[in-house]
Amino acid sequence: MIGSEHTIRNARLSDRQSVAELSASVHASLDAHRRSLGVPAPTPQAPPIRLSAFIPSWLPLRAPSVHLVAEVDGRLVGSCRAIEEPHRDDWVITELDAEDDPWAAEIRYQLLGALVEASAGRNVTRIHAACADVRENLELFGQAGFMAYSQEEIWWRPPGPARNARSWLRSLVPARGRGGGGGTRSGSGASDLPKLQSAGAPDAWHVFDLWTHATPPAIARIEAYDAADWEAVGHEAIVPRSSLNPLLHFSEVEAWLLPVDQRVGGFAQHGACRSGPHYLRFLVRDGADGAAFLRAVLGRMGSDAIAAGILSPVRTYESAGTRAAEAAGLEPIGRVTLLVREVAARVRQPAFVPAIP
Repeated sequence: MIGSEHTIRNARLSDRQSVAELSASVHASLDAHRRSLGVPAPTPQAPPIRLSAFIPSWLPLRAPSVHLVAEVDGRLVGSCRAIEEPHRDDWVITELDAEDDPWAAEIRYQLLGALVEASAGRNVTRIHAACADVRENLELFGQAGFMAYSQEEIWWRPPGPARNARSWLRSLVPARGRGGGGGTRSGSGASDLPKLQSAGAPDAWHVFDLWTHATPPAIARIEAYDAADWEAVGHEAIVPRSSLNPLLHFSEVEAWLLPVDQRVGGFAQHGACRSGPHYLRFLVRDGADGAAFLRAVLGRMGSDAIAAGILSPVRTYESAGTRAAEAAGLEPIGRVTLLVREVAARVRQPAFVPAIP
């Protein structure tokens, strides 16, 4: 391809097959996390979970969106797409691929630049992205004006056998809580799990309070949530932000709370997927029993989630969440970096008008 000129243009329906082949080729390669967003990156300890598995079709899952491709001599060599974040004037990049070529980095940079330019003409406030924590990605986004502000560890619970509800629920309960003899019923440990409450719009302020407790102020200012943003957490997996929820297509969303002393000690959001692993995002207040809370959540998620496997992003600063994930038997499979780029200035506070004498 050296010496050939490449063109950046909007994707067309006629590109569908070519884009699908390009995406499959990139994500099947050993260095997929260096020529794509790579969410999550493969690790020596766990088999790689491909980003392409999260996107069941070429067609964008949320509209409106933008999809740009790079073309050389009539052949597609790069693809970049973003979706519009519901309820906000923000975009989220869900794909940034280039074929295996010495010019791959340049193609990805030009696709990213074209995306930023397109966003400026559509009144977009910010562009979000998540990528594998590798030098190629971080340098690329840094050159395009993106700022890294947080990291997430992706935790994984492998698919379990599709057994009846009681048998797999017992596997979530510690052995000491099941009753090992002395006439105690073998299933009594399930009653030791905390009682969960379904989360709805009336709980928005309490969940917002938990998120504020668990999130450093600098990151809270960047994500800029308020209490009203949490009203839909029981049926929309948009808030809280993670690296995975823009990629997955949920057939159903539900959420639960752990009440502790008239406050929320834990919050969990479950996104069910008809094909592929289920999604779990949770927050735990310091001092709450995060391990017991998460075991109760896994019990409420049901046998379909256990049989499909569960992906759970946890911010690296959420130490209580990390401890809960470890205690519940989840395994870390990769770390990603969250980035943001300001496109239009945001009004953060009311303007002050000088008094007129």
